[in-house]
Amino acid sequence: MYQPRIHATLGNGVGRCIFDQPHHCTLSATLQAAPLTTLSRYILRQHLGPFCFGVTLIAFALMIDAVLQVMDQVLSKGVSLGLAGQLFLYNLAWILALAVPMAVLIATLMAFGRLAVDHEIIATKASGVSFLQLARPVLGASFLLTVLMVLFNDLVLPDWNHQARNLSADLQRRKAALVLKQKEGSFIHGLGAYSLLVHRVDQAANLLEGITVLDSGGQGPPTTLRAASGELNIYDEGRYIRLTLNEGEFVRFDEGDPERLLRGTFTRQVVHVQDPQRSLSPYQSSFRSDREMDIAALYQAAREQRQRQQGTQRIIDSTLQVFIASLDTAGTDSAGQGVQQGHQAEKFLQKQWNLWEHSGQAADTYWVEIHKKFSIPFACVVFVLLGAPLGALLRRRGAAVSVGISLAFFWTYWMFLIGGEELADRGLVPPALSMWAPNLVFGALGVYLMYCAVVDRPLWRRSTR
Repeated sequence: MYQPRIHATLGNGVGRCIFDQPHHCTLSATLQAAPLTTLSRYILRQHLGPFCFGVTLIAFALMIDAVLQVMDQVLSKGVSLGLAGQLFLYNLAWILALAVPMAVLIATLMAFGRLAVDHEIIATKASGVSFLQLARPVLGASFLLTVLMVLFNDLVLPDWNHQARNLSADLQRRKAALVLKQKEGSFIHGLGAYSLLVHRVDQAANLLEGITVLDSGGQGPPTTLRAASGELNIYDEGRYIRLTLNEGEFVRFDEGDPERLLRGTFTRQVVHVQDPQRSLSPYQSSFRSDREMDIAALYQAAREQRQRQQGTQRIIDSTLQVFIASLDTAGTDSAGQGVQQGHQAEKFLQKQWNLWEHSGQAADTYWVEIHKKFSIPFACVVFVLLGAPLGALLRRRGAAVSVGISLAFFWTYWMFLIGGEELADRGLVPPALSMWAPNLVFGALGVYLMYCAVVDRPLWRRSTR
């Protein structure tokens, strides 16, 4: 009986294998093993497109919130496109730190899934190339990518996080001149020497109605300006506001006679609101949170907290020794005094214990960030161990399946990471274990899947009953 023969040709002319049946490969043609470097380049090229696709897709999904924040800054707060783009650029750092490992999983699932569907994995096995040899260049590339991401997390990510926080704080500070566009019917302070009350704001046309301005910046008594309407103009990234008041009046006490009230009217009055001492230069803070420090700074901060904790421990130990010694030498006549000293010692020890716990938790927080700078990049290697055999065993070509599986794995990985970080910050789990546990769990699963792919063992077996 005639059996159709299926031709599987490995791309780039590496080899050709003819199948008498879809699932049984017999080498019936001149199948020559290509040099491993040629095969490695071919395998890596298969990952390049899916990897770029994965980075773009995941980065786009993660940056939606950042895009909405930037649009809000531009549309409702008068921030220029330049500053908004700068804020968006700084937020790209943490997005890339998460998108790259996940893109590795998408790329390996798509690439090895396509190779399996096109029978190229079987063709290479028939030529004497094992599945491990197929995965070896991808594993090597994942190690290289891990090193690059560690450097990125240590050299680039902290500074960009710091700049993003400073820029956000600067925009929030400048918003003191813009908050009147959002608050109606209540006095707004923090506008230099002025306090402002606006009953109605037309944000689209920058028109104001029912305006009251209290000017306390002059040498004399404060002046109150009232106007039926006005116009708002914002200049220099929100550093300056110009209020144009139409058809209003001013009221102030006479400087020479405090009991005399001066009143006048105006057709047009311009008020410049500015705060040159704070607004002329961008806001810059030298303080850095744990996510704005490099590895060296984190290690130094953790070391200082441990030394502080050890110093507190010595104080606790010495206090207990002195208190116990005083109890041993105290007589019966001083029982009341001993009780009072006991209460004082208890309060003091409780305070020291709180300091001891705080120092320990602070040190653990710094160590969590140190391990995170290594564990998340190392997920590139773990996801290759998962994605390569899983793509080959599932034999699925489409991007939708690969993205769906990647999202499921990465969501589970991220839940492990967040939960471990929370436990480590509370001192319940060592920081190293909390940050490396996801890699250990998924790495073990990846090794098992790799074994199944090497020995051609199916992920599950159908029941014969």
